Amino acid sequence: MNSSRQISKVMTNDGTMSRVDPASPAADTRAAVTLDELLDLLDLSCVGEPTGRVSHWIGQPQQHPAGRLFGGLLLAQALVAAGRGIRTDQRIISLQADFVGGVPTDRPLHWEVTVVSDAPSLATRRSRLLDDTGEELFGAVTRWATVRDDLPSYSSARRAPAPDPETLPDHADRFGSDERIPPWWRLRRPIHFRHAVAPPYVTLAEPNDRQTTFFRATGPLPDDAVLRAALVAYVSDMSILEASFLALGSARHKPGARILSLTHALTFHAAADLTEWHQFDCRVESIAHGRAHGVGELFDAAGRHVATASQVGLVKTPTADRE
Repeated sequence: MNSSRQISKVMTNDGTMSRVDPASPAADTRAAVTLDELLDLLDLSCVGEPTGRVSHWIGQPQQHPAGRLFGGLLLAQALVAAGRGIRTDQRIISLQADFVGGVPTDRPLHWEVTVVSDAPSLATRRSRLLDDTGEELFGAVTRWATVRDDLPSYSSARRAPAPDPETLPDHADRFGSDERIPPWWRLRRPIHFRHAVAPPYVTLAEPNDRQTTFFRATGPLPDDAVLRAALVAYVSDMSILEASFLALGSARHKPGARILSLTHALTFHAAADLTEWHQFDCRVESIAHGRAHGVGELFDAAGRHVATASQVGLVKTPTADRE
């Protein structure tokens, strides 16, 4: 089985995370996590037997100035919870998730993992995040399979032309001092996050339905296939629908603008090593009735196609655009 990193957790005496006013400066500061802190958040604690038909896991939240958990952490923890009961010769091949309700940031996350199926070459798990009453807030189905490097492979996807990521500023360096942008989008992140072209956060840009970003871990990563896949899930929710605002000719962070994830899917074509730069080419496929469908293709530094992401989300343009 895949074993987790053993990291101690800091909680209050009653086992919950201390509450921080989402509007306070403390909330802004606590929302910025280092890579080591993110890896700690992905070190889930098992309650009971980890390999039973149903297992239970406890994760800790990442703070957010808006008091609502970042969807990428939910994707990542759901993957880790499922992966800890998977054979070591199997790797994640897909994840399909539904964001059912808002998840608060002031309490531990209770995960329930159900074994849906186990076959010699393929396993399926269902991860559900439950609130204190047992209601589902988030759900994901993951599939795991043996690796067959002896079989042929093919991908029609190609990287978009883009500058060298080493020549681009980090997201926090580009926007860190711009108080027109909400705090969450100005914080330094556990992953280097760089836009190929400055996004239309507060100023308009030429209409376009595509956007390229780059990701790289800020430090070394454990030799743990589950954790490395979880980091891909985490970053896949950072910018996949931003191109919606480009397509609509709107500014992302003007008053009234909003993105809310509804569904998210990931297909893993190959193992990703985020200690190296990866290019994420995103495009918006459609926008209708206030909802957008976006697709992102992830490539490693050599141009190998390693993952495809797809998301449907609620998209609201700035209030001024709707008046």
